[in-house]
Amino acid sequence: MTSTAMASRAMTSTAARCERRGARATGGRRGARAGKTRAGASELAAVDAVIDLLLEAKDEEELAKTVAENVLAFDQQMWMRFASRSDGAETAEEKTRLMEAAGKCMKLVEAMVERTESTIEEASSGVQQVVGAAADPASGEFDVPLKADALERMKSALETVAVDERMLNTIYAWIRKSDENGLDGMVHILQRLLQLYAARELDEKKTPLDTVIRATAEEWTMHFIDVSKDGYSETAFVKDLQRRMEGVVLNLPNGSYAQRVQAEYLKEIEDRGKEFFASQQA
Repeated sequence: MTSTAMASRAMTSTAARCERRGARATGGRRGARAGKTRAGASELAAVDAVIDLLLEAKDEEELAKTVAENVLAFDQQMWMRFASRSDGAETAEEKTRLMEAAGKCMKLVEAMVERTESTIEEASSGVQQVVGAAADPASGEFDVPLKADALERMKSALETVAVDERMLNTIYAWIRKSDENGLDGMVHILQRLLQLYAARELDEKKTPLDTVIRATAEEWTMHFIDVSKDGYSETAFVKDLQRRMEGVVLNLPNGSYAQRVQAEYLKEIEDRGKEFFASQQA
């Protein structure tokens, strides 16, 4: 038996069981479920619309693109509808076309799931690698708050991994989990990791503000003192910071983790800078 035929039998069996269950729903239950029936009809029409798009795909590339664009629609209802439409097909050609499309879609969805799982594993591995660099090389223990040498090791490790949205999402997930479990030390390490990433992305190596950006939070005030002695004014600071913030807002995907991390980092520097310049005027 071919894989398409096996898929057909499995989906047909599932659909048949559901239809038998539906046939037993009678009497007063019909009135109570009238609203649900209308909603169900609307959902069914939406599923049919996606299936029609899949059937209209001219080649494998267009089919893959359509599947990717509608990947969240591929649930149990979708596969049941494929089977139901196959059962009701008026010609053998139409039936074959439906089942072949279903088989191809199954393979495409499975491949997407595998790629997603692989990406998640890679992101977790990258986070572990950078976090692990913060541990003492001799004892393997974490000494928090992290000292300068640990931050330097993390910074070096950060250069060896690809920091993308998936990895940033993983870091935030770890922070939430660590916070829920009362692991304050790990929360501190992960927050430091985000700061190191933001500093790397924002450092233009052009203006006095960059000396603050690339420094650790503990060193910010010291660097503000140094740059102000060299004539870096509050006005110049505000103007420079505003330009960086505009770049983050305009050049990064709206609502992305990259935008969030970098904007929050700049806000922290802004608060510290305002505090410093206010103290200078007092």
